[in-house]
Order: sequence, then structure tokens, then C-alpha cells
Amino acid sequence: MTRTTPFDWEQFLDRITAFYHTGDWRVPYLRDHAEDPFQVLIGTILSQRTRDENTDRASARLFAKYPDARSLADATAKQIEPLIRETGFYHTKAKGIRACAREILDRFGGVVPQTLEELTSLPSVGPKTANCVLVFGYGVPGMPVDTHVHRISNRLGVVRTKTPEETEAALRATVPERFWIPVNPLLVQHGQNLCRPIGPKCPECPVADLCATGMALAAGRRPPRPADDPSVRARATRARIRPSARAARPRRRPPLR
Repeated sequence: MTRTTPFDWEQFLDRITAFYHTGDWRVPYLRDHAEDPFQVLIGTILSQRTRDENTDRASARLFAKYPDARSLADATAKQIEPLIRETGFYHTKAKGIRACAREILDRFGGVVPQTLEELTSLPSVGPKTANCVLVFGYGVPGMPVDTHVHRISNRLGVVRTKTPEETEAALRATVPERFWIPVNPLLVQHGQNLCRPIGPKCPECPVADLCATGMALAAGRRPPRPADDPSVRARATRARIRPSARAARPRRRPPLR
């Protein structure tokens, strides 16, 4: 079940920013964190199905040679692939980012568009990538939802969804727009440090008393998501490592003839 009362996003963001010393989330994000929209776009495409550190290294190599849409569009896939190899699926990604750069040149005069509809019309660009460009490239309110935002939103009890796409739609419908920009970077930071996929550090969490999962665990109740129930996880772990009866039974020797 999701919450029956509105979630206090203001108090949540105040506590998270104080805990991680990230400054006032009310300060316009673009002023201190604006990045090149094209590089945000391409970097987010590269980040799909890979680790952040791999994305960072590959992006640095790629943009050192091809920093803008024109230079990347003129490169060949064979020139791009070695630079982004460690992000995985590099054959597909090389073709995708090159096609994306070409369309930005042909359709938008080399300027990355600033609307969700136009961004998602580009090759390899889904809702998460488009929202990242809006937030981190243009400082425009958006709701990028990755695995961290999806997981934590469900743990908090503000949504009850099965996919990041469902979570994005639910958050857009329920979260006041003035909170949209800081939600992604702060939830990602929290997910990387305390609210991890496995073994979340609930006792250390500065917002445990605002969180449906944290409150349930503190009271000895089951959390909203079965995946966050430590007893369920423990049983699942034991089941994975326990040898089956079939495996434990000694094999019979064939009869001697």
C-alpha cells in the first residue's frame, strides 16, 4: 500500500542534504551544476547497463576526441567503439550515439532540444535519458528515474510500482514540481551510500522515521515491498546456498556385470 497522507518531501530533502553536506536544494540547480547538454545526453546513453565509474572513464575518453554533435556524427563506429568499450554493448551504443548526434545536426541545427517529446524522438533516448538532459543540462524540472530512484521511492512508500517507467509517471503525478530537480541526484547519492539494493543501512539513515520501510522494520512489521524484508532475503539466501536433497544423495553405482 502507498501512503494515505502526502509525503513530506521538504523535510526529506532538508535532512538528506544536511546528511550529505550537499548544500541547499532550493538553490537553482543550473547555477552550480549545469553541464553541457550534449555531453549529458551521450553520457547518459553510455550509462545504460553499466557501472558509473565505467561511464565516467569512457565519457572522458570519448569527449576528449568528439566533444560535440558535429564531431561525433563525423566519426565512424570503428573509431568510437574502442573509446566506449568498457561500458558494454559498445557496438550497439556506438551506432546509437552516432545516429543521435546526426539527428541533432539534421533536425535541430546541432542544438540538443529542450522538450521531453523532442528528446525522446532521438535514437537511443528514453524517458530517463531525456529527463537527465532537462535537469542536468538545462536546469529544467524533470524526473529522471533510474534503479536507485525506483527502489527508494518504493521503500519510502510514496509509490507502489514495478518498473522505473511506472515510477516516473507516479512521481510526476504526485510530487510537486518544485521538488523535481533535486530528487534524482539526492536519491541516487542515498542509494549509493545507505539505501543500497542489498543490505540497506536503515539504522544509519537520517530519514528512517519518514520511510515506510524504515518505520515498519523499526516496529517489527513487514515493509511494503517483500524484497525489503530481511527475513525474506535471509530465507532466499539460505535456499540458494542449501544443497538440494537430490544433490546431497550419493549416486548409486551401476551393478557389476
